[in-house]
Amino acid sequence: METYEETLMMYRDYVIYKHILSVVPPVLLIIGTFGNIFSFFILIKKNVQKASTYCYLIVLAVMDLLVLYVGLFRLWLGQFMINIEEISNGLCKLVKFLGYFCSDVSVWLIVAVTIERTVVVLFPLKARLCNARTSRLCIYILMLIFLLVNCHFLWSVNLQHFSYNSSIISKCQAKIGYIYIVDIIWPWVDAVIYSFLPFLIIIILNSLIIRNLITAKKKRNDLRQHSLLLSNHSQQMAGSETSHKITCMLLVISFVFLVTTLPMAIVLIHTSLADSVVDDSTLTRRILIYSIAEMLMYLNHSINFFLYYATGSIEICRNDTRRQPRKESLKTQKLLHLNAIESLSSHE
Repeated sequence: METYEETLMMYRDYVIYKHILSVVPPVLLIIGTFGNIFSFFILIKKNVQKASTYCYLIVLAVMDLLVLYVGLFRLWLGQFMINIEEISNGLCKLVKFLGYFCSDVSVWLIVAVTIERTVVVLFPLKARLCNARTSRLCIYILMLIFLLVNCHFLWSVNLQHFSYNSSIISKCQAKIGYIYIVDIIWPWVDAVIYSFLPFLIIIILNSLIIRNLITAKKKRNDLRQHSLLLSNHSQQMAGSETSHKITCMLLVISFVFLVTTLPMAIVLIHTSLADSVVDDSTLTRRILIYSIAEMLMYLNHSINFFLYYATGSIEICRNDTRRQPRKESLKTQKLLHLNAIESLSSHE
């Protein structure tokens, strides 16, 4: 008697799906493991008491690593032996909960750091509120929120067993009484939490940041034309260069997030709306599309280290303390900024 797996292998889409699961996960795991570990140790060397952005990125590296091993490693391992979440009822509940919890926290850390950067860029006089203490408080709040949001998986799912051609299939899925919530309602909730709402917030805030950067660049070009302001301008360059690189890094991270996670949200919504009873050909096509979107999602959790490096942020983390032995106070920086604007206005 052939197994259900052997039946699906008759379809080309399912064969491609199996190849994807054999090749892509180990590559992403290697890249993501080394990248997130390097990010963690490089960033933690910074004085996080004075760099609130790095607090978010340190926790982001940990969450991304957990996402890869709770989700992607489990998925890949399941191709060669039993799926971890199918070993016991307790693991079924725990894996589901951790998968959603870590993914949500990871995404909203990007949102939080984008909000912080927006405040720093658009409202520099309020920048003192964006400190390590505030960032740690935001991190704790995010973790508490998503612990409460996703804790229902600890009782709404369990390990269920089905028979197919005299073979037993185990699957971690919604319990009777929670099927509508988990299979119909939750894909929408998860799409909003994990993708659509962060997508909207990040798009709006990044648009504001980019517009401000363009305006600031134009002002800097005007400042260079006034020799009276050259000394003040040079004093501002060291601090503004670091801030500019951090801003560019966060813009890149957030845009990569948008590109890599939106397909998964669309697939989840489509799955919840589509007919659940289909033939094997349609089923294998859906499985293939889902796997492609899923690999893109895990790609987002694997490559942040390379985005840091590409935007120069890793270099900042290594050399920042040596290049800036003495930092001007926030008050002095504000006065320099205001003096520059006033001088420019008087020349006009």
